Amino acid sequence: MKPQAWGKVLLACAVSMFFLRLTASAQQPVSHVRVVRLSYVSGTVAVRQRGAADWTKALVNVPVQEGFQISTSADSFAEVEFENGSTARLGELSRLVFDQLALDAQGGKLNRMTFEQGYATFHFLPEKQDVYSVKVAGATLSPSGKSLFRINLEKNHVRVEVFNGSAEVIAASQTVRLTKDKILDYNTGATEMAFNVRPGIVKDAWDKWSDARDSQTTLALNDQAFSVPGPRFGWSDLDTYGEWAMLPGFGYGWMPFAPLGWAPFRMGMWNWYPGMGYTWISGEPWGWLPYHYGSWSFSPAFGWFWMPGNFGYWSPALVSWYTGPGWIGWAPWGFRSQAGLTPVTTVSGTAIRTGQVITPEGVGHARLGQATLTSQAPIQPGPGAVLAVSSFAPPAGGARTLAPSTILMGGEGNKESALTGGHSNKPLRVRLGTTLGGRYAVGGTVGEFRGDAFKGMEKAARTQGNRGSELSVLPHGQAAENTSVAGIGTMHVGGGSASPSAAAHSTSLPSSSSSQSASGGGGHH
Repeated sequence: MKPQAWGKVLLACAVSMFFLRLTASAQQPVSHVRVVRLSYVSGTVAVRQRGAADWTKALVNVPVQEGFQISTSADSFAEVEFENGSTARLGELSRLVFDQLALDAQGGKLNRMTFEQGYATFHFLPEKQDVYSVKVAGATLSPSGKSLFRINLEKNHVRVEVFNGSAEVIAASQTVRLTKDKILDYNTGATEMAFNVRPGIVKDAWDKWSDARDSQTTLALNDQAFSVPGPRFGWSDLDTYGEWAMLPGFGYGWMPFAPLGWAPFRMGMWNWYPGMGYTWISGEPWGWLPYHYGSWSFSPAFGWFWMPGNFGYWSPALVSWYTGPGWIGWAPWGFRSQAGLTPVTTVSGTAIRTGQVITPEGVGHARLGQATLTSQAPIQPGPGAVLAVSSFAPPAGGARTLAPSTILMGGEGNKESALTGGHSNKPLRVRLGTTLGGRYAVGGTVGEFRGDAFKGMEKAARTQGNRGSELSVLPHGQAAENTSVAGIGTMHVGGGSASPSAAAHSTSLPSSSSSQSASGGGGHH
């Protein structure tokens, strides 16, 4: 056979093997256990589960799964955060469908979405074999590596702007690769779709807000007392809304800025997720990681604090369930009785069955000795318990506001603008209460502050311990680089302890990022 013929045969074999590998890869089983997070809510945001007929109003920290849809009303905005810190941010009057949130056989995350209307910014940070794609009006965008791009879809017009990285746009008739600072326009109503690529991106209020969110995340990660030991989603919130400390007899723990008397699992709602059961949705901006990983404990000297453990599993509800006369209750799982403490939060069965919002003012309290431990919530979900606060239909149009007024939830726009106007290299921090974990007063007023605004608080905290105990607030940023994380997974407790496994009282899902490790200087790029 002639050399040219052999070359054709070899080429044909190579092509055949390539497509065989693609086919085999496509046929590999995937896991659908992944959960991502609704991480920012401004205005009225709606969510619809797979197969549900109705839209329902969403709180921050709603777990988002494969098949979910997110929609925003006029003057309303949302952000979804993936495990590794990637984000999808929706402007007003926008809708996004999560077609696939899965794991392949090698552990790569499969993220496929459809953008149906409005405008949105996608910041993807793929790792290993991760796949991201966004379908929009007859085309599919697939980023290459780390990328930041925006999509606008209005009537029959699509505009894609790539701020960083690159993305391949594939349609039935053509393919184009968009690189940094390029714009793609096309008309979906035309007889034949024609791509128009040009330079000249001009950022508006939405783009600047999205940049500010990215900057805040990166600065907060750099400011942390610890590097990220597990999944990244929600980790930057811990620096923004609380402090890490060394608690004698316990180890390293995190405590939120909160009012005196604060306790976990008392601000939010219970919703029923098929396959997971009752799932806690915290109404607190930071309430993702501390309610789905690790464990809470209590000390008479230090109050409530959270320890992350080994980040092995995402759990929908890290609580033990209890019953009593006319009520259903819960407490952080593994908690032991302590004199004078009433750790069990109690409500009527109706409040859980109908998905009512739970607030500290609307609950009761009981001691463990007054309650009967049960293996699960002793009540089946009723109408309203499946992601429903009230019926909600997203509008089709309205006036434009373009961007949220605040970078952080619970923040104040004017204060944030004043603090970020000087382009500081320190993150915003929000004190939602005037004490650290409800025990140690930090002084000042509630609001936004620089990363060093609590300077001197460490000394004040150390002087307030009782029974000879001293709480040592850990340093931030560069000063924290030598902080050992060895104790972060330990749980040595006197009055309260962590159970060795959350499985005894809650349904756990494998974390797709349990082995992930990154430095505190990581984050968005």
